[in-house]
Amino acid sequence: MKNQKTMILATLLLGSTSLAPAAFAQDAAAEGDAVKSVYERSRPDYDAPGIRSGSFLFYPTVGVEGKYNSNIYAEESNVTDDFVVAVKPSFNLVSDWNSSYLEVFAKADIGRYLDNGGENYEDYGFGLNGRKDISYGTDFHGNVAYDQKHEDRGSPDAVGNASEPTQFSVMTASVGFKRDVSILSFAADAEYVKRDFDDVALNGGGFRDNQHRDRDRRKGTLRIGYEMADGYEAFVRGSMDRVEYDDSKRNGGPQRNSDGYEAVAGAAFDLTGKAKGEFYVGYMKRAFDSNTLGSIDGINFGAELLWNATGLTSFQGTVKRSIEETTIKGKDINDPTLDVYSSGIVATLFSGRVEHELRRNVLLNADVSYTRQNFELTTREDELWGAKLGLKYLLNPNFDINAGYSYDYRDTTTQGQDYQRHSFRVGIKGQW
Repeated sequence: MKNQKTMILATLLLGSTSLAPAAFAQDAAAEGDAVKSVYERSRPDYDAPGIRSGSFLFYPTVGVEGKYNSNIYAEESNVTDDFVVAVKPSFNLVSDWNSSYLEVFAKADIGRYLDNGGENYEDYGFGLNGRKDISYGTDFHGNVAYDQKHEDRGSPDAVGNASEPTQFSVMTASVGFKRDVSILSFAADAEYVKRDFDDVALNGGGFRDNQHRDRDRRKGTLRIGYEMADGYEAFVRGSMDRVEYDDSKRNGGPQRNSDGYEAVAGAAFDLTGKAKGEFYVGYMKRAFDSNTLGSIDGINFGAELLWNATGLTSFQGTVKRSIEETTIKGKDINDPTLDVYSSGIVATLFSGRVEHELRRNVLLNADVSYTRQNFELTTREDELWGAKLGLKYLLNPNFDINAGYSYDYRDTTTQGQDYQRHSFRVGIKGQW
């Protein structure tokens, strides 16, 4: 029944097709001043015109992609490769108002493997984003979204002997207020995220109950900024969140409910048309209700940069440290002969991306990333390396061809869990 509903949704999306441009600019002059990467920039000769319906523009798209994956199960040895064909329909319905903003969207990603049908997936999502302008520099904004996804085989929490990928859903709702007038700015945001993981069939029979992973997160964030000079701002930001599991003790695990705190100070800059970014440093902590898990705390830091090095080349860089959820076991850091549950993952990410406009309708990109994951209370440490190369050839406003290569590698202290995989893809997309 679930697959039938998914296929009906996919059929409806294919009937209307979909995908909107990366950015929906409503004011040409404002867009010219904004800092945008090569891929984000407006290209009137190749951007989809959209279908007008009153004061809205409808952007439908459909993409078809073929991909080869050298290691579909993310295994260290005896790896399995396969080809997958994916159909990706979507649509965006976007307001064309002088002020305020509303967007309704839906998307799907349906994949079929050539030899390993158990890996087939039907992902989809839908939602809306909105902004109500109160006055110049002041607005309320919010969004609601629902996504049905499948878990990557390389996820540390993925069930190793599952006969198919774990399906899960994510429901997100947020609301916020922003005021940026004169030299002071103020922003307040509240977010609710609910994750539900389906049970998964196991090789050899039986099922893995994943209810112990189901959880809700409620988060509030405040940010205050002070403009030091034109284009430069100092800010402080604080957030609190509460994570509650439906039944984390279901499979014998600990009580994972927890409270998180974060306070940082930093600076942001926006140099018209050239570069924008921010950096910050502060403190983060997650305190668990269970005494066996204790708490995780430490220095928090991060940075983001978008720099248009030339008119044809842009660079994006990200550094981020965070505390992430996990439910896995590992060897006790104090006594490696014992198995204990990890309280959480302290992850540090470094990534970079270069985009280049070879010709007006030929775009290139290259990505590299490195993530270090420390599984608290256990001896497990993971290093994740990634690299991507991509090409987009814009044929006309309605069609483009894209191709790419990606490489993933995990080096972990857990025996038998290292893996590497290569993937090659080529696809075509239609948009209107």
